[in-house]
This record gives sequence, structure tokens and C-alpha cells, in this order.
Amino acid sequence: MSDTVDPPRIPDTGEFQALLDAAVDAIIVIDVAGRIEEFNRSAERLFSYRRNDVIGRNVSVLMPEPDRSHHGDYIQHYRETGIENIIGTGREVTGLRSDGTIFPMHLSVGDANGEHFVGIIRDLTAEKAAQKETQSLQGRLAEVGRFSLLGELAAGLAHEINQPLSAIATYAQAGERFLAQNPIDTEGLQASCTRISDQALRAGEIIQNLRGFVRREPPRMEALDLNRVVGDVFDLIASDARAEGIPITTKLGTDLPPVKGQAIQLQQVLLNLTRNAVDAMRDGVRKTEGIEIRTECGQDNTVSVLVTDHGHGVSQHLDEDVFHPFVSTKAEGLGVGLAISRTIIQAHSGTLFHKPNPAGGTIFGFILPVAQED
Repeated sequence: MSDTVDPPRIPDTGEFQALLDAAVDAIIVIDVAGRIEEFNRSAERLFSYRRNDVIGRNVSVLMPEPDRSHHGDYIQHYRETGIENIIGTGREVTGLRSDGTIFPMHLSVGDANGEHFVGIIRDLTAEKAAQKETQSLQGRLAEVGRFSLLGELAAGLAHEINQPLSAIATYAQAGERFLAQNPIDTEGLQASCTRISDQALRAGEIIQNLRGFVRREPPRMEALDLNRVVGDVFDLIASDARAEGIPITTKLGTDLPPVKGQAIQLQQVLLNLTRNAVDAMRDGVRKTEGIEIRTECGQDNTVSVLVTDHGHGVSQHLDEDVFHPFVSTKAEGLGVGLAISRTIIQAHSGTLFHKPNPAGGTIFGFILPVAQED
């Protein structure tokens, strides 16, 4: 009984074309000059060309600029050097349909025998649309979360704004008394006017911070100084804490490298974490120990922000579930703040976490990667 195995039968041209046409992905075979030799049915559907209309034409007809002008150089460079740039690798590029539509696609190119090259193409249009919709949904959720958070902050903001308004009324009344004197006390009147102006500016700054937090911004990632992010929203944080008699302090790291992100979204996360800290300490006996916001460099090119409280802590049975939607430690909470915060931090390629405060209470924080130089 022979152990020899018959060599595989090479399919004829018709069978080979049938195999190509059975493939789900678009498959295109070209020669060293870039001329199209094979074009399967998936390629016909993807590029809206009939096979017979492209056979013999240069494959650059399927490419928008600048790839169209440089495609011949890519093949020549590979044949002369053997260095794999596009050939031998897979990458995301754009394709050009017969009607002029440009679309995203994933292209893998293989060297068949030095004389022929095979391209396997997958359409990324639906995938990119889904990513865009997800990003849009995240943005809408973040906006809803900001307005919900502002409702919770309303008492603290009202208290904060009421202080300069009360001072303005007091100094205005003093100005009236100075005007009623004979002769008019111009020096006292000038001092009252100066104090009124100072208090009006203070109230205006509070309103400006509020407007900056709720305004709609187009998604824009930029290099950010986390210390600046904390500083720009600190007045809102402090007003909320002071209204409950809770001191709040910052310990900001020096020479922090920048991170890449959206300031308004990171401020929203910070406000959520500090608001939760205030809620955890509102009725506690350790209110005077306050809340600390800390920024520091981490390991592996990261920067972290930590919010430390001295409240009741996170129950063990919740643990990571505390980040899930509709899970809340508050009697009247909806349980969406931390879920939105985690979505925002994940969109920034970071991690949101919590751990027990050794001194009692909880440390919530997030870690972000350092921005890479372009």
C-alpha cells in the first residue's frame, strides 16, 4: 500500500475565478506594472465597476489622490529594495468608486511571486459610521450628564452667587448714605463704588465658569495641562463643598506632562467625583477633614487625578458595579454620573478607578496617558 500523496490539482482558469468570486472580501490581482489581472465579484460591488471594464487598466483608477499618483512608486520601491511599506502589510486607506465616492477600507497586499500582487480589501464604511454614531452618543450623554450635575450643584452655586450680590447691596446702601451727607463723602463713595465693582466682577466670574461648563463644544482633542483643567473648574467645586461646610484643598504636581483630551469632559468627570465626595461627607462626623484633589505623574507615561474624601466609603458588595449605569449609593441618585464618567475616561484611553482611603473614606481617580508628540 503506497503512502504517497497525489499533488494538489491546480484549478483551471474558470475554477480559479469561481473561487475568487466566492470570497466575501474584494480581491484584486495586479501585475508589476500595476495593471489589473483579476477582479472578483465583491470588488465589482465595492467599487461599482464591472470586471471587464477594469481588466487591463492600472489599479490606480481605484484610488483617490495622493495614492493614485504614488502607487507606481510604491511597487517600484518594493521591487528594488524588498522593504515592505504597503506590500506585505495591512493598513487603512481610502478607495475610489466609479461614481467618484471616496470610502474607507482596509487593504492587505501580498506578493504572489514577484510578478503578481494580490490585494484583499474590506469595506470600513459601516464600521466608521458606527464609530461616529458612538462618539456622537457619548457626546450627547456627556451633555445630559452636565445638566444633571448642574441641578445637583444648584444649591452651592446659589450660595456662592448670593455672597457678592449681598455685598453689592450693602455697598450700594453705604454709597447712598455718603451721597446724603453734607458735604458728600466723596472718599467713602469712591471706596463703595470700588467694592461694588469688585463684587460684580466676582459674580461675573462665577457665571462665566458656569457658562463655560454647560456650553456645547465640537469634539476636539487637544494637549491639556491637567492642573489647568482642575483650576478652571475649581470655583464650581469649591462653592459646592463650602455650601456644605466641607473644606477642599488641592495638591497639584509640578512639571506634569500634557495629556490629550477635551477639557470640558474631563472637568465634568472631576465635578462628578467631587460631587460624590461631598455627598459622602455631608452628614458625616469628619467633614472638617475635607476633600483633597491631587494631580501627579504615574508610571508608564501616565498622569493621574485623585479625589480623596473622608466619607462613608464604597460598600464591598458594590465594588466595580459602582461604575455601572443605574447603580447608586445615594438614596435619590440615578446612578449615571460614574457610568458617564467612565465612558468619557475610556474615550480618552484612560482608566477610572476607586480604592479605599487608608484614613477612612474613598479615593476616586482617573489615569490618562501622556500626549504623544505628533
